Amino acid sequence: MHETEPEVVVVRDIMSRPVVTVKESDTAVDVARLMAKHNIGCVLVSGKRSETVGIVTERDIVQRIAAKNLLPSKVTVSETMSKPVITIQSRASVTEAAKLMNQRKVRRLAVMEDGKLAGVLTMKDILEVTPAIIDLVSEKTRVGLERPRPARSGLSGYCDECEMWSDSLVQKDGIFLCQDCAKDLGSAEEEN
Repeated sequence: MHETEPEVVVVRDIMSRPVVTVKESDTAVDVARLMAKHNIGCVLVSGKRSETVGIVTERDIVQRIAAKNLLPSKVTVSETMSKPVITIQSRASVTEAAKLMNQRKVRRLAVMEDGKLAGVLTMKDILEVTPAIIDLVSEKTRVGLERPRPARSGLSGYCDECEMWSDSLVQKDGIFLCQDCAKDLGSAEEEN
């Protein structure tokens, strides 16, 4: 837990480090060996000026090399990597990080601190602390330290149409919509 805000878990507290990096000129074999050696699912790619220019994940290797039956020793990192790398500040909350991952449809974020690469936050890192966070909130509620939140009508989550967060989603034809998109969809149906 972070010292200044004990109720908020920040990215710095749970990120993975040190960061394993490769150069754009390295091969997919080099990447696979590093992943196996460090038991990790991704490496970050450093550019000529040591800036982070990409990320190579296990999925990239499967989809861009194995599925195409390419020889890993002949494929460079620059041909394999995904870019741009999605970043988050080390002081951001884990909740913000989870929302960003969901919004950008990624499972890993490069963590920046003072303009430099400080770590990697993975969905696995978040999942590892989630039970403890749930237990803490439950315990606080049980002993009366935390007031139960008033019940809200509707569901909270991301709208399937505009992908924005809403505290009052409605389900329409098997999809979840925010109030605005639900109104827009209703107007479009009335015109037809």
